[in-house]
Amino acid sequence: MQFSTLEAAIRLALPVALVALGALVTERAGVLNLGLEGMMLSGALAGYVAAEMSGSPWLGLIAGIVIGALCGVVMAGLLVGLRANQVVTGIAFTLLASSATTYLFQINYSIGGNTPRINRIGMWWLVGVVAVCVIGVWFVFRRTSWGLALAAVGESPVAVDALGYRVDRLRWSATIVGGGLAGLGGAALVCGPLGLFIENVTGGRGWVALAIVVFAGWRPVPTLAGALLFGLCDAAQLRLQGTTTTIPYEVFLALPYLVTLVALVLRARASRTPAALGRPYVRGAIT
Repeated sequence: MQFSTLEAAIRLALPVALVALGALVTERAGVLNLGLEGMMLSGALAGYVAAEMSGSPWLGLIAGIVIGALCGVVMAGLLVGLRANQVVTGIAFTLLASSATTYLFQINYSIGGNTPRINRIGMWWLVGVVAVCVIGVWFVFRRTSWGLALAAVGESPVAVDALGYRVDRLRWSATIVGGGLAGLGGAALVCGPLGLFIENVTGGRGWVALAIVVFAGWRPVPTLAGALLFGLCDAAQLRLQGTTTTIPYEVFLALPYLVTLVALVLRARASRTPAALGRPYVRGAIT
C-alpha cells in the first residue's frame, strides 16, 4: 500500500472517529442518538463559518464543539426530558439539520459561486486531537466515578438510581458531551481534510459512526480501529476512481459503506449492547 493512500485513510478516518466517540459516550448512558449525522453537519457549518471569518481553523474546531453541544442540549431535552421516541426524534433532527445547514449556507454564500477556502489544520495535529479524545474517553469510563456511573446507567438505571445518582442528569450530560464530540468531528472534517463546506458535506459519516460503535462493542480503542477501517476503504475508493475501468464510479463510492456494513454484520453478534439502550427511564415506574 502506498504511503499516500495510508495518509489519506488516516485523514478521512479522524472526523468519523470523533463522531463515533460521541455516539459511544451517549449510548453507554442508554440514550440512542440517531441525530449524530445532523450534529456533525451543524458542527461542520459552524466550524467553517468561524474559521472563514476569523482565519483560524482552531477557532473553527471550538465553534464545532459549542454548536454540537448545543445540539446535544436540544436532543437531551427531547429524549431525556420529554422522553420522546428516540428513533423518530433522531431521524427528524438529522433531516431538520440537513435542511437548515443547506439554507443557512445558501443565504450566506452565493449559489453557484466558488466557496471560499479556509486555512486547514495539519493532519498530525488532528491525530493529536483524536488521540487526546480517545484517551480521555477511556480514562473517564475506567478511572472516574462519573464514567463508571455513566456505564452503569446504560445497563441498569434502576440500580444506579438506588445508589443515589440522578439518571436523568447522567443521561443529559452524556448526550451533551456526545453532541460536542459529534460537532467537533464535523468541524474537523471541514477544517482538516477538506478546507471548505459544501451542502451535506458529511455524506452519511454520522450514520457510519453509529455502526462503528456497534462494531467496536462500545469500547474507545476498537472504535478508533473501526474508523480507520472506514477511512482506509474511503481512501481506496478515491484512488480506484482515478483508474481506467469499466466499473461505474458509483460502485467505488459505495465501497466504504459496504465494507462497514459487512464488518458490522460479522461483528454484531459478538457485541454487547447496553441493556437499557433506547429505553427511557421513569423514576418509580414499575418495569
